[in-house]
Amino acid sequence: MQQSEPDLQQQLAMLRILYGTSAAALDAFRAANNALDAQLVADLEAMVERTKAEIERLAARVAETA
Repeated sequence: MQQSEPDLQQQLAMLRILYGTSAAALDAFRAANNALDAQLVADLEAMVERTKAEIERLAARVAETA
């Protein structure tokens, strides 16, 4: 099923919000340097990387439809 450009743009916007929120949380947890948060930091790092890759993939699809 082919998605329309507005749908892709909306998904891209939501991913950018997720990326920014996750990156800000990651910065805060790193600054706190709390050993109890080590797993959460690792999870956030993985989420930031996955989200960044998905943004790149989706941005390429949006460029193709434009």
